[in-house]
Amino acid sequence: MDGFQKLSRVYDSLRKSAKFTAAQNKEEKSNFVDSVGELVALCEREGGFIPRYTTDVPQDIVDQTLADMNNYTYKLVTQDLGFGQQIEDALKKIQIQKEMEASEENDVTELDDFDVENYLEEQQDQKDKDLLVEIGDDVRSH
Repeated sequence: MDGFQKLSRVYDSLRKSAKFTAAQNKEEKSNFVDSVGELVALCEREGGFIPRYTTDVPQDIVDQTLADMNNYTYKLVTQDLGFGQQIEDALKKIQIQKEMEASEENDVTELDDFDVENYLEEQQDQKDKDLLVEIGDDVRSH
């Protein structure tokens, strides 16, 4: 019996030193949130009442997006002073390009037989010159 009593006292002292007793666990338990209800109560106590439905958020996201886009476009055109000039420059470049394309279409000339004969004669003359150069190179190399 003496051995059992000594072991029992050692066991109790170890539990107290390791804080395994129910009284010690209750003191530390108050620092933790164990359930969702306690979490909600903590939030309401610290931050105020949490409404069931929030109504300050716009319900129609499409209308809000369109309003944001209109606001962005308005600010872009009115506050960015260089934007209007960029639009005008781009329109001028497009107009100049269209005029150049129209003038190129009007400048097309048709070739007649005389032009074709001159072209063929120039090609033959060039062939003859190339042949003479090749013959001259062969003669010099021998």
